[in-house]
Amino acid sequence: MKALIAGAGIGGLTAALFLHRAGVEVEIFERAEAVRELGVGINMLPHAVGLLAELGLLDELDAAGIRTRELVYANRFGQVVWHELRGIDAGHEVPQFSIHRGRLLGLIHRAVIDRIGAAVIHAGCTVTGLRQDSRRVLIGAARSDGTTLRSSGDLLVGADGIHSTVRAALYPDEGPPVWNGVMLWRGATTWPTWRDGRTMAIAGGNLAKFVFYPIGKVAGDGGLRLTNWAVMAKAQAAQARALSLGD
Repeated sequence: MKALIAGAGIGGLTAALFLHRAGVEVEIFERAEAVRELGVGINMLPHAVGLLAELGLLDELDAAGIRTRELVYANRFGQVVWHELRGIDAGHEVPQFSIHRGRLLGLIHRAVIDRIGAAVIHAGCTVTGLRQDSRRVLIGAARSDGTTLRSSGDLLVGADGIHSTVRAALYPDEGPPVWNGVMLWRGATTWPTWRDGRTMAIAGGNLAKFVFYPIGKVAGDGGLRLTNWAVMAKAQAAQARALSLGD
């Protein structure tokens, strides 16, 4: 069998590793010119970590991220409402990991290259159309140099993001994603270790929320952590509150 995969992100590359392990040939199409380690923090619960552990990537995850031990919930004043253990400390068979998204993508990407080969990934190649008959699925992909690449397989995996070409072809009347009114500001910065250096905090409520967790150790300094932060707010509610205060 042969599988075509649209998208060389975390989902697409992980799918490629599992398909390859099952003996399925894979071919991957990625619209970006290269697979780059971009982004900020991502938190992986044990059910997701368990799959990567199945692929033998637990040591790589330990080297790149932080095993989250505890989650603290607080109100908007910082007063603790609830706290609980996470991952192995909560009784799961595998950890919960907080990790930089780019580092996570990087270690999965390297596994694909090592186990399958770099040639299976077509970078700068956007899937633009698909059709299927009773036996095969056929795709057309536009290269960044203006040429077109055509390929066929037994199945097509659509892992090409929120503006998925594959999904649009399968559900042409669905329309674009609908914004829920929430604005998000986020980043990652080097920050002093908080508590045990393995604790995640979520503060606030439905109108506004702050999320904070370490995602990696800083080489040469045990007192610092690469730390992910995010601030979310309902934009319409925030605007209404500002108007009511005369801002």
